[in-house]
Amino acid sequence: MLVVEDEEDIRNLLVEQLEDRGCDVRKADNGAVALQRVKEQTPDIIFVDVKMPVMDGFLFISELQEDPETFQVPVVLVTAINVPEVTARAEALGVKNVLTKPWEPQALDLVIDQALERLNHEWDIPAPQA
Repeated sequence: MLVVEDEEDIRNLLVEQLEDRGCDVRKADNGAVALQRVKEQTPDIIFVDVKMPVMDGFLFISELQEDPETFQVPVVLVTAINVPEVTARAEALGVKNVLTKPWEPQALDLVIDQALERLNHEWDIPAPQA
């Protein structure tokens, strides 16, 4: 899994909670660094914040969606901005799961289960043309 979050405390909390669930987790503090991490090793799930320096979460997701190697990786949007506009923009980019800060442990478990379910059922979707 990959956690992309510019706020160190939140990034470390999410990494710790994922590791407590037995997940192998890498981290990045912005979308540009995250793209490098994804090229090094494609994660099963990516948790990405919306507002970050260098490259925000939406631009990062757009880059993932354009790449035939990464367009099927489930993305969980992690945000404190719980407004319809953010959710609609995320959905337009193919994001199916949103984790609202602060989150409850059950909400984290739910988005992990949903993202893994999505991963297991999307292998037959054609890749975007490069």
